Order: sequence, then structure tokens, then C-alpha cells
Amino acid sequence: MVPLRDGVSGKSRLAAVLDAGSRRRLIRVLARHVVTTLLAADGIERVVVVTADPAFTRETLAGLAVEVLEQPADRPGLNAALEHAREVLAAGSAGRLLVAHADLPALSPGDVAAILAEDAPVVIATDRNRSGTNLLLLPVQGAGPRFRFRFGADSLAAHLAEAEAHGLDVRVVYRPGTAVDLDTTDDWSQLPDEVRSAVGQQVPGLL
Repeated sequence: MVPLRDGVSGKSRLAAVLDAGSRRRLIRVLARHVVTTLLAADGIERVVVVTADPAFTRETLAGLAVEVLEQPADRPGLNAALEHAREVLAAGSAGRLLVAHADLPALSPGDVAAILAEDAPVVIATDRNRSGTNLLLLPVQGAGPRFRFRFGADSLAAHLAEAEAHGLDVRVVYRPGTAVDLDTTDDWSQLPDEVRSAVGQQVPGLL
């Protein structure tokens, strides 16, 4: 499950180096990379993108085998979007649900496989500051629907507390490919050279 914002409001913290058109292009590039990576990873059977802007999302992900789910206007915000998507996916489903943010330029199929291989009910791939949550694996049914999404400031601690509250074992994972999202110029500087080159060729203003 991948949450994706519209192409207008995202990546505002990069406004000092990218104009609105370039930020929109960056969102597209990152989202296609994440979705393509998930589709290529062993153990992923279905990829659903939840968004408040389905037209932008379908255009961005054209040609990829994904489902686009529209976020209801009366349920704004990231956590509400994810909860809506989980409600839709949980109907008649079993197994596990992986939430992956759409701005992980170094994410690889191997990273995804490593997270899926963890045997804890809840797995959190934290960011490079070890305070956020870039990927979250949890059950679809049973304990899953009771586990609240707590994305936002200090989401790692919030998700750990959520798991503890429901008596769920949790594993925290730190991998270079899952740790760096791309919101700021400092994030950009932390990417491996080959990743910066690949993204920069598609979004020249970042070079």
C-alpha cells in the first residue's frame, strides 16, 4: 500500500532548489521507482496506491500493474488515507500489509524482501534519523485493524507504542535503501552517488 499526495503540494521543502514543475516531476519519478520496486519484489502480490488525486496518480503510474484507490474527501490526512485503504483491502483478505512511502529513491527489491522475511508481526523500517517510519509491515486482519497508523513526527516511537499496546512483537529495521526518503536538500546529500545520478538525470535541478 503506497500513499501518494497530489503533484502540487508535495516536496515543498525543496522549493528553494526546484520550481513547482520540477517538484511535480520529482514526485512522479520517486513514485514510479517505489511502485516498480514493489512490483519486482518477491512476496508482493498486490500493489495499491491511495491518493486524493487519482488523475495525477494514474498518469504518474501509467503502464504499471497497480490499483488506484481514491481517498474520501471527508477523511483527509495521511493516516486517514491509509486507514481507508486498509478497510477496503481487509475485506476478504488475509496475510500481511506493507505500507511504503512513495519517496524512497534508494529502495530495492532486496530491501523489500528483507523486510518481508522478518518473522515479527510488526516490522518498522526507520528513517536515517531513526525517528520516523518509512515502511511498516503488519497483519491485515486480526490485530491489524486495531493497530492505528501513527505517521507524523516521531512516528517510530508512536508505532512502537502502538505495537506494545496491542501486545505485538515488533522488529525495527535499518537499511540504507529504506532509510533515506527525499524531502530536503540534506536528504539529497545522503543518497548514494548512483542514486543521486539516476534521479538527477530525470530532475536536473537537483544536480
